[in-house]
Amino acid sequence: MTTPNEPLASIQARIEELHHTITEKEEQIKLRTKKLAADLKKEISPENIIRQHPKKAAGAAFLTGLLLTRALRGHGSPSNRVEHTQHTIPSQHLSAKSKTALSAIGFEVLRTVKDIGFTYLQRYLEKKSDRRAFRSVH
Repeated sequence: MTTPNEPLASIQARIEELHHTITEKEEQIKLRTKKLAADLKKEISPENIIRQHPKKAAGAAFLTGLLLTRALRGHGSPSNRVEHTQHTIPSQHLSAKSKTALSAIGFEVLRTVKDIGFTYLQRYLEKKSDRRAFRSVH
């Protein structure tokens, strides 16, 4: 015969077993999530993208530079820009100091992006030429 405490003890043991299983599964999910986040971060990092597509990255940096330069400097000749600024309403446009500051920031961003892109491209090409030289020697 079973005592009145036996079913209660088996239920308590089952609850503890389920808590243990849930804790294990929770830890496994956390580890998988961390690994997935690290893999995803590595996969979509700018460095990795530039290494995988150096020509496209250099082209994109160049195109971005052209577009930023054109946007910050304007489309026409300097005389057209002066005439345009004389006919605008000051309250609707940025002040001259703001435009100068934005231009400076834009050129710094452009210069930095260009430098990063060309540095990665140069490293990629150097590694590629080193591999070819190593293959030709051996």
